[in-house]
Amino acid sequence: MLRTALSFIITMVLLVTNTVSSFFPGIVPEAKNIQDLLPLTEPFEIKPLADEIVVVRSGNITRGERCVLQSLQGLTGRTEVSLFINYGYDSQTELSDLEKAGCTLLYTDENGKEWTFEKVIEKFRSHITDNGYVLFGDHNVNEQLNMGFNYATVYGWLAVPADAEEKVKALGLEKKEDISDDKLTVKVQRAFYDEHKDIFSKKCLIHQYAVASGLFDLAVQQKIFIYFSDEETPDQVSFRNQIYRDLEPASMILGWCNREVAHTEAASRYGHYVIPSDHSFNMSVLTCNRIDTPPMSSGKATAPELDPDKHYISIVYSDGDNAQWISNGYREFHTWQSYDIDTPITWTFAPQMHLFSSTAVNKAIENNNGDSFITGPSGAGYARIEKMSAKEVSNFADLTAATMYKSGLRVVTLLNETPRNAYEHWVYNNKLEYFARYDNIDGGILQLDNDRYSGGRGRVYFANEKPFLSVRFSLWHPSGEASQVTNEWLREQAEIINSYPADIESINGYSVINVHPWTVGPDDLAYFVSQLDDDVVVLPAAELLSAVEENIEHKGATPDLY
Repeated sequence: MLRTALSFIITMVLLVTNTVSSFFPGIVPEAKNIQDLLPLTEPFEIKPLADEIVVVRSGNITRGERCVLQSLQGLTGRTEVSLFINYGYDSQTELSDLEKAGCTLLYTDENGKEWTFEKVIEKFRSHITDNGYVLFGDHNVNEQLNMGFNYATVYGWLAVPADAEEKVKALGLEKKEDISDDKLTVKVQRAFYDEHKDIFSKKCLIHQYAVASGLFDLAVQQKIFIYFSDEETPDQVSFRNQIYRDLEPASMILGWCNREVAHTEAASRYGHYVIPSDHSFNMSVLTCNRIDTPPMSSGKATAPELDPDKHYISIVYSDGDNAQWISNGYREFHTWQSYDIDTPITWTFAPQMHLFSSTAVNKAIENNNGDSFITGPSGAGYARIEKMSAKEVSNFADLTAATMYKSGLRVVTLLNETPRNAYEHWVYNNKLEYFARYDNIDGGILQLDNDRYSGGRGRVYFANEKPFLSVRFSLWHPSGEASQVTNEWLREQAEIINSYPADIESINGYSVINVHPWTVGPDDLAYFVSQLDDDVVVLPAAELLSAVEENIEHKGATPDLY
C-alpha cells in the first residue's frame, strides 16, 4: 500500500512537471544531424533468415496450439528466423518475399504432409530451454496469456495454455512453472516485472488483450514485456507509469487498447508513442526480412499555378498509423489503394512500417495510382504532443524526423486536442517548431479533436516559416457505422465543400478534408468527389501546403467560414 502511495505521489509530481513544461516551452534547440539520429529508428535486434523456413497453416492448429507455436516462433527467431504461421490475409505476398530473399519454404514435412503441431515441436525442440514449458490457464484471459508469454521470454520455455498441455506432455516436454491457478493481480505481475525487468527491452512495450493474436512471437524474440491495463485503479496506473518511466525516451508501445484517448495520452505523458498493431502477425519474421524499398513520395513540394476562381482542397485518408490496416491483419489499405479514383488522394502511412514489413511498404508503393503519402499521426507514431513536456517533444520530433528521412516522407500528420485559447495556440505553435526545425519536414496536416479531427476548423500555423494546416472538414459519418453512409448524406457533405469560397490569397481558399476509413470506403469517396462542383480543385497535401506557404501571410489564421 505504501509503495502504491509513493508511486502515486511520484506520478503526480511528474504529471505536474510535464504540465508546467508543456505550458511554458523553452527555446527550441537547433536541429540535430539526421545521420546521428538514425540509430533511434531501430528498436529491434535483427536476426538472420534461416535457409529453410517452415510454414504452418493456422487452420491446421487450435488457438491453444497456436499460442504454443507463437512462443516457439519467438524462441527460434532469437538465433535465426525459421518459422512462419500462415494466417491467410496477405501471407502469400510475405511468403513470396521470403523466397525472393533466398529462403526455401517448407510447406510439408519429410513425409510430404502438411506440418502438424507435433511435427513442428519436434523439429525445433532444441530451441526450448531445458525442454520445458510454463503452464498458464485460459488463453482468453488477458493476465494469463500475457504472463505466460512473459515467462517464455525470461526463461526460454514454451508458453502452454491449459487446453494444449496434454499434447505437449505427450511430446515429453517438462512443466517448469504452473501459473494456471494463480490470480495474476497487478501486484503479482509487478513483482515479476521488478524481478526480471533488466531482461526486457527498454525500447518497446506491448499492450495487448487476449482477443487479439498478433505480436506474441515478436515479444518472445525481442524480449518485450507484455501487459494490459484497461482500468484506472491506482495500482494499475502506478504499475503502468513505472513501466513507462523505465523505457528509453520516445519508445514504441505496440498492441492496442479499449480506451484510445486514455491509452495514447498516458503514453504521451511519458514521451512515448503508440503503434496500433494488435492483429499484426509474424512480426518476428517480417521485421527481419528487410527488403530495399524506394522512397515514399509525399508529392511535389512546389505550389501549382492557381486559379483565383477555384477553392483548393486536399483529401486525406486518416488512420495510416494503424500497422495492421496497412499490413497483414486487415489488408484493406492495399485493397482500397487499388481503387482508381480519378482525383489525387493523400494517404496517411506509418513510416515505421519500414520496420514491421518491407513487404507492406513495397506493396503500397507498387499499388499507388499517382497518389501521395504523408505520415500517419503523429509522425513516428500515434502520440499527442500537447501532453508532452518540451524535452519529450524534442525527443519525439528527433525520432520523427529520422524516421521520415528513412522513409522519404516529407509531410507530417499530428493528432492532438484543439487549443482552447490564444495562449494554448501559442504553446502549440511553439511545439510545432520542434518538427519544423528539420529540413526534411516541409510542414504538416493537423487532426485536431474533438470534432472528428476537424476541431481546428482549417486554422493554419506557421513554424519556421512552414505551414501546418488543420483539417477543416471531416467526411466521417457521425454514427460511426459504414452501413449508415448513404448517397444522400454524401451529397449533403459535398454541398458543404461546394459552399466554400474561392480566395487564393487567404486561408479561406484552402481546406483539408479528412476521410474516415471505417465509415467512408472508396466507393463512397468516389461518389462524394463526383458531387463536388467544378470550382473545387483537389490537390495532394504537399501541393496544398506549398500553395498556402507561397500565397498566405505567415501568421496563424482561421477561415472566416466554419
